Amino acid sequence: MHYHIEKASPDDYSAILDIMEIWNMHHVPSEEMSELDISCFFVARVSGHIAGAAGYKLLSPEKGKTTLLGIRPEFSGMGLGRALQDARLEAMYAKGIKRVETNADRQETIIWYKKHYGYHQTGSLKKVCDFSLSDVDHWTTLEMNLEAYMLSRKTHQEYRSNYIAKNDPHPLSPYDPLIINACLTGMIPTKFSNPHVPIYPDEIIENAVRVHDAGARIVHLHARDEKGEPTPDAKYYEKIIQGIREERPGMVCCVTTSGRNWKSFEQRSEVLHLHGKAKPDMASLTLGSLNFFTGPSVSSIEMIERLAITMYERNIKPELEVFDTGMITLAKYLERNRLLSGKKYFNLLFGNINTAPATISSLALMTQALPDNSIWAGTGLGQFQLPMNAAAIIAGGHVRVGIEDAIYFDYGKERLATNEQLVKRVARIAEEMQRPLATTEETRKLIGLENQE
Repeated sequence: MHYHIEKASPDDYSAILDIMEIWNMHHVPSEEMSELDISCFFVARVSGHIAGAAGYKLLSPEKGKTTLLGIRPEFSGMGLGRALQDARLEAMYAKGIKRVETNADRQETIIWYKKHYGYHQTGSLKKVCDFSLSDVDHWTTLEMNLEAYMLSRKTHQEYRSNYIAKNDPHPLSPYDPLIINACLTGMIPTKFSNPHVPIYPDEIIENAVRVHDAGARIVHLHARDEKGEPTPDAKYYEKIIQGIREERPGMVCCVTTSGRNWKSFEQRSEVLHLHGKAKPDMASLTLGSLNFFTGPSVSSIEMIERLAITMYERNIKPELEVFDTGMITLAKYLERNRLLSGKKYFNLLFGNINTAPATISSLALMTQALPDNSIWAGTGLGQFQLPMNAAAIIAGGHVRVGIEDAIYFDYGKERLATNEQLVKRVARIAEEMQRPLATTEETRKLIGLENQE
């Protein structure tokens, strides 16, 4: 809801009293309120109509008083009262007022003043006519130190915002812009299983451009040789990364160090030694061994440590691939031994036959197990990709998506996917959730790459 706070004008007099009548505070002039000085009133407008109003008056050069404050009931809880109170306090502070008093008879109002503005009770005052609550015969007099409040307001606001961001669920705590990580090729998909899978460098570069323009900001890369077979040969990655950076310079390039097809450290780490414009920003680091239907992916702790050390020495951020909670335990082991540091980026993968199932409870368990200063993306394998992508968006995480993990667009396995289609679908879901997509600059900052050289 959009509203606007502005100084009241003489034309607003009747509309202000109409609002106060809802709360039996419209008896002006009366023994309780002799006049309504429109020059000391603010109004809240919604769609051009007055939805609330608040006033004040000056009692002395250093003391002021808030008078009437009323909001139409249908707009209660939407922040209009706070905005009107802030406007009149700021106006009095600008005039040199240091202390402010008010009279209230509703317990919820008294609590509101104390909770948000630091008022304290100084006494009570007998009502002289029917005003506000008819069954309460006195006012509770409250006073605040306006000077102290204004000086500390920014600190209090920052504390509240930080507390909400850390402790409250989305969307009460604001969502970070969504990072989409597109896994284009993988080890397994072939042109036979899905003709849209990019195999050769020019195809991978073209796909990277397409997914970038659809909203992806990280591209997870697997290279293939002239026969279309997976290869660890760095020369293929060199061509791919340089080509992507020529077309979309800010895109984050992440290369694989998978243990699915190659066993030796030299093969798996070869791509980490690219330099210049071909040097990768990130590299995958699978934090354990696991089984797929197509075969095992083997990573001993020694292998993981050697790869982590090489990434650290080369200033390449690990893309920590996690399939179950035990792998998160290893991430913590690496961190306490200083093989990982700073902001950590996790890919959480669900739905494989031999690891964590694609369920909300698994997602909750794994995200709660992550170490401090972590950022995560979620995905599911095969037909689990879409529901786990959606769950990750809602839960405040980020998304990994692409043909590497799912060659079909639909659950029924009737429509073959393209990487561009998969990214666009995630972007549509994010838009419906009112969650903006991250820019390249935001992506680098969120994952801790902003100072990478």
